[in-house]
Amino acid sequence: MKTRLLVGVAGLVMMAWGALLALEVPQIVEFGAWFLAGPLVHDLVLAPVVGLAGLALKGPVKAGAVVSGILVLIAVPVIWQPHVPVNPGLHDRNYWLGLAISLAVVWLLVLVRLFWKHVRRRLGETEFTEAT
Repeated sequence: MKTRLLVGVAGLVMMAWGALLALEVPQIVEFGAWFLAGPLVHDLVLAPVVGLAGLALKGPVKAGAVVSGILVLIAVPVIWQPHVPVNPGLHDRNYWLGLAISLAVVWLLVLVRLFWKHVRRRLGETEFTEAT
């Protein structure tokens, strides 16, 4: 019990230190909005949309939608604020183009998989009808 209490107190101290450091951030309003908006957007928009889409979409299309959502979420921080100071090695590319190419590859693979599934189904039906 003492260990748990000690770890809990240490965690609270670290949280307080992090909060103090966050107050020194020049864009404290943007930081706060981002910190609060993320969970709200997830819980009120993203989770219900994904839940309903999961019921409507099947197979490769569902996988493509999930991968697309993940790619967009990864790209949002660097696309959201293009005016931030440049970090060499991090901001040395066109993120819009990279996101577009990544999404195009994902959906091209989805189309290839759907086409392949269609071809296999057709070949299976043809072989079945010829055998009877």
